[in-house]
Amino acid sequence: MAAKTALKVKAARLREEMTRTGRVVLRAPALVRGAECAIRFSLGAVLAGAEIFGGYAPFGLSMVGCSGSGLDGFAALIGACLGYLSFRGLTEGLRYVAAAMLIFSVSFAFFDIRLYRKSWFMPLVSALLSGATGFVYLGKGGWAPPTVIFFATELLLTAAGVYFYRIAFSPWTNPREDGGLTPRQLTSLLILGGTVLISLAQLQLLGESLSAGRVLAALAVMVCASQGGLGVGAAVGVAAGICMDLAAGESVFSCTVAYGFAGLMTGVFKGQSKTACAVAYVLSNAVTVLWAWDGGLRLSLLYEVFSASVLFLLLPDRLLRKAAARLSQERGDDTGDRAAAYVRERLRETAGAFRELYETMKGAFRRPGPNDGDMSAIFDRAADKVCRRCALRDACWQRDYTSTFNALNDALPAMTDRGRGEPGDFPQHFSTRCLHFPAFLAAANEELTAVLCRRQYKSRLQENRSAVCRQYGELSALLGAAAAELSAELTPDPTREKRLRQHLTALALEAEAWVYYDEAGHLRAEIEGPDLSALRTDRERAALSDLLGLALREPEEGEAGELERLVFTQAEPLQAVMGVAARQKDGETVSGDAGALFKTDSGMLYILLCDGMGSGVAASRESKLAIRLLERFLKAGVDPESALKTLNSALALRNEEEGGFTTVDLLRLDLFTGEGALYKFGAAPTYIRRGGSVSRVTGCALPAGLSTGERAAPDVSRLQLEPGDVVVLVSDGVTDRRDDQWLRAALSAFNGESPKDLARTLVSPGEGETADDDRTALVVRVDRRQA
Repeated sequence: MAAKTALKVKAARLREEMTRTGRVVLRAPALVRGAECAIRFSLGAVLAGAEIFGGYAPFGLSMVGCSGSGLDGFAALIGACLGYLSFRGLTEGLRYVAAAMLIFSVSFAFFDIRLYRKSWFMPLVSALLSGATGFVYLGKGGWAPPTVIFFATELLLTAAGVYFYRIAFSPWTNPREDGGLTPRQLTSLLILGGTVLISLAQLQLLGESLSAGRVLAALAVMVCASQGGLGVGAAVGVAAGICMDLAAGESVFSCTVAYGFAGLMTGVFKGQSKTACAVAYVLSNAVTVLWAWDGGLRLSLLYEVFSASVLFLLLPDRLLRKAAARLSQERGDDTGDRAAAYVRERLRETAGAFRELYETMKGAFRRPGPNDGDMSAIFDRAADKVCRRCALRDACWQRDYTSTFNALNDALPAMTDRGRGEPGDFPQHFSTRCLHFPAFLAAANEELTAVLCRRQYKSRLQENRSAVCRQYGELSALLGAAAAELSAELTPDPTREKRLRQHLTALALEAEAWVYYDEAGHLRAEIEGPDLSALRTDRERAALSDLLGLALREPEEGEAGELERLVFTQAEPLQAVMGVAARQKDGETVSGDAGALFKTDSGMLYILLCDGMGSGVAASRESKLAIRLLERFLKAGVDPESALKTLNSALALRNEEEGGFTTVDLLRLDLFTGEGALYKFGAAPTYIRRGGSVSRVTGCALPAGLSTGERAAPDVSRLQLEPGDVVVLVSDGVTDRRDDQWLRAALSAFNGESPKDLARTLVSPGEGETADDDRTALVVRVDRRQA
């Protein structure tokens, strides 16, 4: 067995250390384990004396059952055995001693099996073994109804004690990372403390005037009420009173009334001085005793309360503050708000840092660098190579310097425009007089090529640096937008939330519900529960729409741990009916055009059309890359203009090595308001039909990946669409080299029945035409959503 083997190993180590050094040193872990064993031994002995119903003592067995099979369990067994023999005598105590030994034996025997780790195993075993020994002992006296009821209650309390005691010790056996206590752990500790008080209630002081258990119970109620408030004070008071009444074997529950009422009244004075709380507790108990004098309340209760109040006044404030921290209510919502505020502030600070970095880098990049590209210097470098050993060097470069300078200056513009010099660029008097003119011209061309290359390199380097700088600025804008989104408050709707909760109760669903409005003012209803299948039907969605007074969309599904999660959002009053048709270039197997259509949670519809450079596989790769990146940005909530600028910069940097570009046509439409916008990077015109008129929207921006610099931004056209309007997005293969009057006429004649048929008509070649480019048409008709 694992426990037995571990004990043998530890004993062997101690013997070896004793033999080697002549002494045994108890290290910190050993001292801690010794203290734990001492605590379990003491609790086992004390709980063995916790007697209820005039002769039943189940709680010592519970301590043995929860302590396991190791040293902790053995210590609890020894303590319980000594306690039962001391408190109950040899005859009655043997029954519980036998049950305790059987419980420990089962723990020791089954420690390694999987069943032992089940939370219900040891509580059930402890109750069964207690029942087996109790059946033998109690059967001799007969099984009167009261005996059966008390015996069954004892078995139930034995099992409950094992379960709750194990949880009470879990903060030490399995501590949490935050060091706090869960509600179950706190409740279990209170149960453990209450059963200890039942045992201590039998300890009489000053004759029989005071009970140690009742004094400590009154002190506990006073501490909890003064630090926890009304609810905690009343709950702890009632619990402590029941424990004391069980210990006394009384059926009138006088202590329950007195402690509960006193705890409630003391809780009113939460946050006041200790003296005020103590006076409130004493007076409340005095009123209860005088009011129920004929009901059996003892005057000794006042003595015990007075003693407890003196102890309460002597308690250090630090101890009371710790109790207040343990009893404070969890404020998850406030903590969540503070966490959101912290994240929001960090995002703002980060955005500010990137903005400052952007401004710093932008200023540095705009400073003029050293001028090593001076065109006049190319002749000086050529002269250093060719004229150094020439016999006419002094004549050309000193005596006739002005004539030489003018000749070279006259040749420079033509050389610069052409990229290289030719003999005809120089005056005849210079070319005929120069002894090494071919060599001089070759050297000048070599230097000119070097200067032009340096200029091009610096220009591209400057463009790349500026692109990186702009990325910092765009990142700053994105972080600022995210911080602003976190600042938006969600508005709850308590009335609709109450209706929804009542409806879930009527459906017999154990679920939590929240109803609120998002930052755009649209209603959202979130439901979490173990089984929400009944809410997934169309009929139930219609019922929820009637209940909340707003049309709801199909629910979005998710998971919240082990629970199911459904989110119903307000349905948009508008909808888009779309038709798509595409035709690749003749001779190609794939089209270089790509498109996408998606809608976000906020009811924003996005329609994308990209046309890659050229046609075929390479163009398809470029357009699909742009679609994929834009879709990720837009679904993440990034503003379309910022997303397009980021895409343009990224493609420009990528194309330095791989080349290629793509046009971008983006339609954004708010299905709640009809407000929309068209964003274009080198895209073909877009056509909009409203009523009987057709308008055309164009742009002048270059395709994405070609334009760089501060002004590299898409063309933006704002729209306001209404039901019945039609929007047509096309690639340049549909409109290039042809007058668009045919397209306007086809759109004007469109009856609105089938957008797909219109899209097919637009991409089909005319009579006698061939498809010399990829063609794609997206036709969008705006309609009012049907109820």
